[in-house]
Amino acid sequence: MDELAQMGFVRNGIVETIVSTFDKKNNPIAAPMGVSTVDEKHITLSIFKTTKTYRNLKEKKCGVANITSDPTLFHRTVFKDVNPGGKLPKKWFTHASNVDAPYLRNSDAFIEFRVTNLTGSGEKAKVLCRVHKILVIRNELQVYHRAKSAVIESIIHATRIEIFLASGQKKEAKELVNLVNHYTKIINRVAPNSTYSQIMVDIQNRIKRWNKK
Repeated sequence: MDELAQMGFVRNGIVETIVSTFDKKNNPIAAPMGVSTVDEKHITLSIFKTTKTYRNLKEKKCGVANITSDPTLFHRTVFKDVNPGGKLPKKWFTHASNVDAPYLRNSDAFIEFRVTNLTGSGEKAKVLCRVHKILVIRNELQVYHRAKSAVIESIIHATRIEIFLASGQKKEAKELVNLVNHYTKIINRVAPNSTYSQIMVDIQNRIKRWNKK
């Protein structure tokens, strides 16, 4: 666990990463995803089977878990339509050295992995992966900013709100909407007129549109 622990991983705990993969045509995609640590050589992903990332992992049997605390990266990899042409810029990606997958150039660190097992009979799959390379790019410490953490939490909640509303789980969606509203108030207080507050406006607008469907 030495290298992973130094990056903030805890055995069986979940950390938020951005997983990047190639599709069949070698187009890079990236999506935020929780990663759990099994031991010093294995991580697991819990992923919906309907996603492009799942299909790519099943096809290519490898990927990269990008470590970042930049809310902008989380925002733009979740909501692709905020990017020009609705796609992530290809210049953001570089081919990994040990696996057939891309990594994000602006990552603070990344983990190259190979898929060793896929299980799960429901809508989600558990993907067991073997770590092949860990590279830390930036070691600089940053001050803790409440707005940054609040934005990332809100982005994670937003992905679930959309799913809950689409499936009629209104109670579950409302609970998460209340949390997003709470984080919005914090951000508007500690980081008004910032990139963080702009992202929250986008998230709130999306929630309004999802509620109208």
